[in-house]
Amino acid sequence: MKRLFVLGAGSMAESFIKGIVEEGVIDPRDIFVSNRSRRERLLELSEWYGITPADSLARAVDADLIILAVKPYDMMEALKQLRPHLSDQVLLSFAAGIPIEAMQRATGGHPYIIRTMPNVPVAVGMGAIALSAPSTVPRDKLRRVVEMLAGLGQVVEIEEGLMDAATAFSGSGPGFISYLLEAMEQAAVELGFAPELARKLLVQTVIGTAHVLREWDLSPSELRRRVTSPNGTTHAGVEVMQSQGVYQAIVEAVRRAAVRAEEMGREYTREG
Repeated sequence: MKRLFVLGAGSMAESFIKGIVEEGVIDPRDIFVSNRSRRERLLELSEWYGITPADSLARAVDADLIILAVKPYDMMEALKQLRPHLSDQVLLSFAAGIPIEAMQRATGGHPYIIRTMPNVPVAVGMGAIALSAPSTVPRDKLRRVVEMLAGLGQVVEIEEGLMDAATAFSGSGPGFISYLLEAMEQAAVELGFAPELARKLLVQTVIGTAHVLREWDLSPSELRRRVTSPNGTTHAGVEVMQSQGVYQAIVEAVRRAAVRAEEMGREYTREG
């Protein structure tokens, strides 16, 4: 990709910009960013990452790839405004719940729309990126997008019917994991640790566990069994979580997030 146009300047847009700039994917001066409001936000991104603020959607005309990083409830209106500036650009949507068919409808049938759900770790090249593309996207265009995203983490191509589920456990996953770490940090503080010191150990525990799961090719349940000795400390803690229904609560949290993604798609693409 030679030139990108990013529509939206929120946290996900920034994570994406930070990742591709630090990975050297594209010259930051060729990343044009537009935001509906808050001009100062564009100036911040320009100062931090060297991107070019765009005062008009017309700057999308010369882009190879348009990143749709607006909130789901703004997507339909944003696409309608973008429609006069479209030709053969690929549109890459980050919006939770918004189906490709609805986006095609809003753009007057633009064929080159890819739906994806990256998560915040793309900012450090460690993202999990689910992606779905219709048959109307040529393989060479799709390949270039996948190659670009691969520099930001693990890319997995899936059927669009799975995107809401991916949004739930992958897109929202950093929030869920952070929630668990909040509780573990609080417990560590109550046991006498300073928060900063506890956080160092907790973050490294998560990183190390993830590496073991990947490099040893283990399922989470298998690794849990390996580190849980009968009547040991892990066993004692897991018994508490089982008795408190933590496992089922996590399952239900992911299910609810998936349902909410589907609901958002219906709510924000409703015509009239």
